Amino acid sequence: MLWFNSLDAGPLTQAAGRFLAEHPGAPTLPFERGVRGLSALTAAVERWADSEPSDLDDGFVEGCGALLALVLLDHVGDGGYVCREEAHRVRLGEYGFVDPFSAVREALEADDPREAIVSAVSRAEAEASGRAGVGRATRLLAETLLTRRPGLHIEQTFGVEVTLNKDIRIDLTRVLRATDDQPEQTARLAIEKLVTMLPRAGDEARPSVIPLAEVEGRLLPRITAPGFARSLQAHGTLASAPRLEGAIEITLVVAHEDRSRYVAAHELLVWGMSFEQALALAIGNLAQRSENARFARIETDAGAMVMARTRDGLDAARLLLPTLEDVIGQELGRPFLVAIPHRDTLLACADRPELVEALRERAADDAAHAPHKISERLFRIEAGRISLARP
Repeated sequence: MLWFNSLDAGPLTQAAGRFLAEHPGAPTLPFERGVRGLSALTAAVERWADSEPSDLDDGFVEGCGALLALVLLDHVGDGGYVCREEAHRVRLGEYGFVDPFSAVREALEADDPREAIVSAVSRAEAEASGRAGVGRATRLLAETLLTRRPGLHIEQTFGVEVTLNKDIRIDLTRVLRATDDQPEQTARLAIEKLVTMLPRAGDEARPSVIPLAEVEGRLLPRITAPGFARSLQAHGTLASAPRLEGAIEITLVVAHEDRSRYVAAHELLVWGMSFEQALALAIGNLAQRSENARFARIETDAGAMVMARTRDGLDAARLLLPTLEDVIGQELGRPFLVAIPHRDTLLACADRPELVEALRERAADDAAHAPHKISERLFRIEAGRISLARP
C-alpha cells in the first residue's frame, strides 16, 4: 500500500498511483515520502524535461502534479484537495493554495527544472504558513475583519476567491499583484483598504445606484462563461448578453483599485442606457487602458503564436477591441484564430491546421485548470468580424 492513500486528496491519490505504476517518466517504486520522495520527483522532472516532446507529456504533468501535491500535503500536515468548476487546487495550511500542475508544467519549461521545483516547494511552504501569496492575503483579511468588521467572517476560500458571510464575495487577485513581493505591512494596508469598501449592514435594504458620471470612466467589459450571469441571479440580475452563438457571455464591471464589481441590469435603467450603449462605452475605456498592452510572440512546436501578457485581468476582454485585428495581424497575418480560455489569457495563431490544433489543445488545458474559466472554443477574426471557429 502506498503511503499517500490515507491523505485527504480525492482523485489526486488515484492519479498519482496510476502515474507511478504506468508512466515511463515516473519515479521508480517504492516511492518514499519526505525529502527522498521529493528528490526522486525532482529527478523525474529533470529527466522528462530533457526528453523529446511526446503524446505522454500531458500525462506526465497530470501524474507528476498529483504526486507533488501529495508530497506537499504530507509535508505540511494540514490541507486537502479542492475542486471548483473543473479547476483543481490543493489547500495547504489554513488559507494557502497551490496549483501543483502548473508548478510541474513551469518546471519542465524552465532552464533549471530542479531549481524551479525547489522554488515551488518553498513557495508552497510560505503559502501554508500564511507568509506569502494567497495564504498571507487571506490571513490578513481574516485578521482585519476581526478588528474592523467583526460582523463579517470568512466562510469559504478557493485560491484568490473568498466568500464571506452575507453572500459577500472578494477576489484577491489585484491585491496579490500589487503586494505579493512587498513587506507584510504593505499587504496589510491594501487589505484594510479593501475591507473599507465592503458593504455595510442595511446597504441591501436601501439599494442605490451610483451616478453614471462617477463610474463611466471605470466601466469595462468582462467576458465570462455561458450561464455565468444566471448563476448569480440569487444576488440580483446582472447586465449581460450572450455573444458568438452563446459561446461566451459579456458582462460589465466597474473597476476599483483593488477589485471590480459587476454592473446590475437595473443600474443601466437608472443611467438611461441600453446594454449596447454601455458596452460601447466600456470597450472605449478598455481601449484607453490597452494603449500599453503587451503582446508577445511565443514559439511552439507547431509554429508561432501570440499571447497577451498585460496580466491586468483584462487580457481576455481585449478580444472585443476593434484594433486587435491590426495588432495581431501584423505578427501572424490574416485571418487568425483566438482562444480565451480564462480571464487572464488571450492566445492567437495563424489559420494553419497544425497551429489551430495546438491552440485548441492549449485552450482546453488552460480552461480545465483555470479559476475563471471562459471557453475552450476558438474564435476567428477576419475582415473586422469575430466569428466562432468551426471544429
